[in-house]
Amino acid sequence: MDLLNSITYHQKGKHLYFEERVIIEIRLKDKLSPNKIALEIGVALNTVRNEIERGIVCLYNGKVARYKASPGQAAYEYNMYTKGKTPAGVAIT
Repeated sequence: MDLLNSITYHQKGKHLYFEERVIIEIRLKDKLSPNKIALEIGVALNTVRNEIERGIVCLYNGKVARYKASPGQAAYEYNMYTKGKTPAGVAIT
């Protein structure tokens, strides 16, 4: 897939959306580097690296570590909850 056809426009200073986390997951499965992923979704390289770190899960009894978008989103929502803010569109009871 050509990167120019799939570039999303991310507004500077905003948090990642779940859809962008899914793009990161898919591109990592396609073996793209974090640098190319950052260019594609329009964020800084460190943002992608931090997100990959945040969403790593261990599979197959801890033998394989992979990035998954859902745990990354859950970690983001938990961090926002403990910070004192409620993420947009999330009802935490």
